[in-house]
Amino acid sequence: MKPITPRACPMRKLLLSRKMRYGSNALVLTFAAVAIVFMVNFVVSRHPAKIDLTQNKMYTLSDATRKVLRGMDRNVKITAFFPEGDPLGQMVRDLLKEYTRISSKISVEFVDPDKNPSLAKQYEITAYGTSVVEAGTRSRKVMQYDLTEYKGESQVPGFAGEQAFTRAIIGVLQEEEKEVYFLTGHDERDLIQDYWQARSFLEGEGYTTKTVNLATEGKVPSGAALLVIAGPRKDLAPKEIAVIETYLNQGGRVMVLAEPSGRKDDLPNLKAMLGKWGVGLNDDVVIAPASHYFLDAASPIPEARYHDITDKLMSQKLGTVLPRSRSLYKIDVPEAPGVTVSSLLETTDKSWGETDLAAKQVSFDPKADNKGPLMLACAVERTLQAEPGTAGNTGEPSEERASSTESATQAADSEDSGLRTRMLVVGNASFLDNDVVTFQGNIDFFMNSVAWLVGKAESITIRAKSPSFQQVYLTGGQARFVFYSTVVALPLMFVVVGGAIWLRRRNL
Repeated sequence: MKPITPRACPMRKLLLSRKMRYGSNALVLTFAAVAIVFMVNFVVSRHPAKIDLTQNKMYTLSDATRKVLRGMDRNVKITAFFPEGDPLGQMVRDLLKEYTRISSKISVEFVDPDKNPSLAKQYEITAYGTSVVEAGTRSRKVMQYDLTEYKGESQVPGFAGEQAFTRAIIGVLQEEEKEVYFLTGHDERDLIQDYWQARSFLEGEGYTTKTVNLATEGKVPSGAALLVIAGPRKDLAPKEIAVIETYLNQGGRVMVLAEPSGRKDDLPNLKAMLGKWGVGLNDDVVIAPASHYFLDAASPIPEARYHDITDKLMSQKLGTVLPRSRSLYKIDVPEAPGVTVSSLLETTDKSWGETDLAAKQVSFDPKADNKGPLMLACAVERTLQAEPGTAGNTGEPSEERASSTESATQAADSEDSGLRTRMLVVGNASFLDNDVVTFQGNIDFFMNSVAWLVGKAESITIRAKSPSFQQVYLTGGQARFVFYSTVVALPLMFVVVGGAIWLRRRNL
């Protein structure tokens, strides 16, 4: 039998063939590509990273939230009750996934209340979209209406979930809750109906909101960190004024929102009290033709003046909208040394204070009206020397009075030997109404003011984020260029390149 020579061996011929060389190269490249994909997935799983390419950073947590999450010293559990397939629930799920990515102390559980009604009953859930934030024995609820925010005339709601959950986390982790009392009995703004959004913001940042009627209580509650007088239509009685003055003289903190009532010489007792602290109220309505909200000249957008309260507003270029405001002015009070009145919000010099409160059409009268620029909000501060053994406003023992004073002045600077009284006066109460509070920087101004009054280091206000939609308008020439380059040229290029590769391989 004739032996087979190596040259005639079919196996060797196959192994040395051009097809085998190309095929083996393709196989090696395929395995290499698969290995690279596995390696990249492994590295990403161990060191996750992401890039948010959306215009308004829809999927990126703010620096304020990151600071809160990284500073957590206790575990927080979030139980979200959303029905299956709820689009808002999916947005909350994506948001809370970022929370857990930054802090291992956050745990999240989503529950369908229809499939698990017993758990929903245990948490006292009465509405879809409710989330419960827990830390130890303390808990806060984030309602569905807390997750969305409408701005102005926009029909597309912004997603305010980050602010709602971050504030709730702060609330359950905060050791001490500061009590904010709203005065009642003088036809003020109702905390439940008129100011429920402002109340929600306060409670979300760890404040406790309550109401007090001084005519029945006879004193400012000892635990009050702040007393708010929000838009009284009736004047306070002299005895009520005396109670508030005693509270102020013990280092209390007061916010007065005094909008125009439509009557001249209104609120004489309240005006007299403010006058002792260097602030006067004009009987006018501010008209701002040069800087107002949309077409309403009676809704001024004032300019901020530098202060701890307005610092963030100015840096973030946030304005405030104050519909129907009265102007304020400073009063020199020689008998009250140490009083400092700082202007916070002022109109331009093109504005004026209309004193004809019954006029339907207004125009500036240099003889009667108040010429701009006008002050719309101010901060008052005064350091008081404590008098040992002085009785409080209710005749309470000195130890109990000391406890009351300590609660009211816990924010006083350590370098002061006396008590520090702080007051905020705004010639407007409408800026906190439910349909106005989210305009511009209104809620930021309010929360910053409360934080300054009670001595809280900082408050969390995170702007709601809305999906951005941008339309592209093309000219006829631009449209033809896009059509021919994408529909004609690009496919034709693949045909030409593919044909060239086929011809080359055929000739090999």
